[in-house]
Amino acid sequence: MTGTPETQAAPTPVPRARILMVDDRPENLMALEAILEPLGQDLVRANSGEEALRQVLLHDFAVILLDVQMPGMNGFEAAQLIKSRERSRSTPIIFLTAISKDEEYVFTGYSVGAVDYMFKPFNPDVLRSKVSVFIDLYLKTEQLQDQEKRLRESELREVQLAHRAELLESEARLAEIVGSAMEAIITFGDDRRVSLFNAAAERTFGRAAESAQGMAVDELLAPEFRGAPLDELCAAAAARAVSVRAGAATGADDGPREHALVGVRADGQSFPLEASLSCLQLETERVFTVIARDVSERKAAEEELRRQAETLARSSAELKSLNDQLQARQRELESAMASRSRFYASMSHELRTPINAILGYSSLLLDSIYGELTPEQARGIERANAAAKHLLELVNDILDLSKIEAGKVDLEVQPATFPALAQDLFVTVRPLADEHGSELTLECTGDATVTTDPRRVRQILLNLLSNAIKFGEGKPITVRCHKAEDGGLRVEVADQGRGIDPQDLDRIFDEFVQLANPDQQVGTGLGLPISRRLAVLLGGSLTVQSTVGEGSTFCLSLPAKLDLRLVSGEGLPLPTATDDPPQPADSPAPAEEDAAHVG
Repeated sequence: MTGTPETQAAPTPVPRARILMVDDRPENLMALEAILEPLGQDLVRANSGEEALRQVLLHDFAVILLDVQMPGMNGFEAAQLIKSRERSRSTPIIFLTAISKDEEYVFTGYSVGAVDYMFKPFNPDVLRSKVSVFIDLYLKTEQLQDQEKRLRESELREVQLAHRAELLESEARLAEIVGSAMEAIITFGDDRRVSLFNAAAERTFGRAAESAQGMAVDELLAPEFRGAPLDELCAAAAARAVSVRAGAATGADDGPREHALVGVRADGQSFPLEASLSCLQLETERVFTVIARDVSERKAAEEELRRQAETLARSSAELKSLNDQLQARQRELESAMASRSRFYASMSHELRTPINAILGYSSLLLDSIYGELTPEQARGIERANAAAKHLLELVNDILDLSKIEAGKVDLEVQPATFPALAQDLFVTVRPLADEHGSELTLECTGDATVTTDPRRVRQILLNLLSNAIKFGEGKPITVRCHKAEDGGLRVEVADQGRGIDPQDLDRIFDEFVQLANPDQQVGTGLGLPISRRLAVLLGGSLTVQSTVGEGSTFCLSLPAKLDLRLVSGEGLPLPTATDDPPQPADSPAPAEEDAAHVG
């Protein structure tokens, strides 16, 4: 059934991202706008570096396309200022230039924080594809932040309601305690004359003890409880006293009983009274003791408790509703994270094909298959080839990370022997070590074998060795391996480089985090996060100890035998088979992919 416009829900607006285009030439801005318009996002123009900075102060952007050569403030200066601002520090910047193609300019562009450096004329589809990736990442980040904010608000409301319920319960308990503590004590003999009237009795009956002394106890009760009813209460109390004295009392009848009475105050006002009556049999007389309390406040408190119980019931229903909403939002968050992992995997596979094609054709050009190249052409193609290799590393790392998060890493469990495995790795990394002037040393106390996935262990250690060489400042690097007390294995990779600041020790295992360093070493920022997750997947751990100026030591701990059931029990789904789509013919082999996973 179709509802009226007032009852129909408003359509959810499609999220849009802003793209900042900076160029001093209007015709270039118009061309960029024509290329990016199919993406359906908000395109913002800026004719100079100064205007670009004003736009960054006003808005957040998914990506910035920045011209290098501009009058006044050039693109590099504008990028430095943009990256110096906390809010825009993580905004991706792609430099576009038709003039500044020298290696010096390219290096400067990357050093100021650019994610890419493209030369005009460029392929519109390539530019549009790159910008599309940053837009998707930006929109998904915004969505996750919004869901996290709503989750925190829901948790705050739940805590507030819980505190309110506890406060109401405390107030009810206090009211009950205060009401039960107001007890009056009155004694009288067979003549029904009051002999004891305590301070609580004064407050309860509204009369002074002096005026109550010697008066008939009947006058303290409403007419319907005077005379015969009071006689019956006294007789029952006396009988219990006699039974106790004779030793014939039962457990149910040997104590005083509570009676609901109606008391009368000095001003004639009646009030509900709860009292117990006991009798003490002396040799010459009997003494009756009344312990009574005014239950007016308790009656009111019971009514208040009833209202509070109703309030608590409503609060409980509200809490249940909020909890259901919280669980629903948690499921939405998990679904969003799964979608992100699937997106990473899909995009990584889609990007590897053109990257491999770039690597293949650039290698053919460098081998002079299509004719001799000029020195400048050769240098340009070499830089393009290096950039494509770096991009392939990033894509491979993203694919590995997404597979780990999705629980689809295939494990091949078999024996791995040390130090033979480490010696094989030394052969792989020796050219890189020679290039940096680092000496490799292996220290192992006998042979040790563990049952694990050797290919994943090589991937972890290859990344640790490559990092140690790149950041070890040409100093010796030592690999130590020894058995643990539980039969497992500990492998340490130690360098004597610059070390890591204590506040950065946890950050180095976060995705896309690269610490600032004077050498500006190229990396993807995913090597260590992937290595730690693989270590956990193998049932072990990856830790680091570092001292600034003295070096760093990374320690990989592996169990004696990988138990896949324990790995699954910790929340990492057991991989049953690889879900990788078929790779093109020019894709690197799995071993080559592992060798590229450094940074």
